[in-house]
Amino acid sequence: MLQNVTLYPIERDVFYKEYDNGAYSVEAFFAAYVCLEVPFEITSALLYSLLSNIVISLKRTIPMYFIITLNCFCIVSCGESLGIIFNTLFQSTGFALNVMIVPTSPPPRTWLIHHGLMSIDMIDFLQGINYISPLKYATANLLPYTLHGMIFTCDDSQRLTDGQCPLSTGEQVLDLYKMNVDPTPMLGALVVATVVYRIAAYLILRFSRTDFSYLAQTH
Repeated sequence: MLQNVTLYPIERDVFYKEYDNGAYSVEAFFAAYVCLEVPFEITSALLYSLLSNIVISLKRTIPMYFIITLNCFCIVSCGESLGIIFNTLFQSTGFALNVMIVPTSPPPRTWLIHHGLMSIDMIDFLQGINYISPLKYATANLLPYTLHGMIFTCDDSQRLTDGQCPLSTGEQVLDLYKMNVDPTPMLGALVVATVVYRIAAYLILRFSRTDFSYLAQTH
């Protein structure tokens, strides 16, 4: 969202003036903005994946590298879409940013609870709300992708009475969080959510530039 705030309001104001003068359409502006924005998001996602995958040694494989890249790109893209939506709905950038921060930037502990890392038995209402968050799908696919096949060790002081470690494999961790499932559908759901967010951003921009006064005249 923050990168959207630095650029989109300026481009939006210019577009509004040129659209009113009939210079070009909403679709042309939106397509141009997306074409300029996406390469930077891909670049940042590739760099982030390099740090999060290679440096901390999750799984140093090419598929894992691009899985993290795709997750990062989708999350950033959803944030950009939210920025377009709120900065289109509200002319004041400061007010739009404040409105965005309230629902989308709660304390990290709240995000952990919502996405199943601290609470695996939320009430149905919160579980329903969780489905509109791309972070839910990112968590649900990244955990299985990264933890499958991992082996954990422990000190003697941490061993159970039978001599075993409390958690010895990544699969046991996934079972604990009820996330030992096929991650592919959740990765696909994240991609779909990214597309839906961007379509919603386009529709908000489209409606904001549509003159509905003719409807009142027909009645």
